[in-house]
Amino acid sequence: MVVNRARRRVGIALIVFGILTIVVSVVVVLEIANGPGAGPRSFAARRGYDQVKIDMQRSFPYGLLAGLAGLGLAMVGSRLAKSAEPSA
Repeated sequence: MVVNRARRRVGIALIVFGILTIVVSVVVVLEIANGPGAGPRSFAARRGYDQVKIDMQRSFPYGLLAGLAGLGLAMVGSRLAKSAEPSA
């Protein structure tokens, strides 16, 4: 009973960590595409299409790998949490 409760907690923690990893990877990729600095930009200070495209192409593989790792963590956590449920 105690092992099942601990396994369920670990499973839920992995699910939360996996979802958090996915969200953070998406935000990081979008922030890299946005460029350095924060706040509104004037027309003269805007980034060109090629600059955004190059930054997205450089950062996307890493973001994809991090997102897939988060998905894997969430799936492992789901299996752990499901295996800890009592069978009826």
